[in-house]
Amino acid sequence: FYKHESCGKCTPCREGSWWLVQTLHNLEQGKGHEGDIEKILDLCDNVTMKSFCTLADGFVANITSSIKYFRDEFEAGYHTPAWELFPYEKSVYFPYERERIAVSEGADQ
Repeated sequence: FYKHESCGKCTPCREGSWWLVQTLHNLEQGKGHEGDIEKILDLCDNVTMKSFCTLADGFVANITSSIKYFRDEFEAGYHTPAWELFPYEKSVYFPYERERIAVSEGADQ
């Protein structure tokens, strides 16, 4: 969301959001590497208070607090995809409807 909303005028927000999305996407797919979490935190540190508006500070706060409270889950992304760690059908918050997921996946094609 934040990467899409960036106006692109300031380098910390434009580049920082792009690199954060790439690294988080790799972790989500289980293709992370040792040190990715430190890279994410370093990127967040380099973006904080260095953009023209507060958009960058907003996404940095979300990411750093997520890592603070759920670091083990992020580290699991080094080797295991998120959908294997947290299967949709076991979600307490979202109803799992295989038919609905299949229809929505087909809509993107």
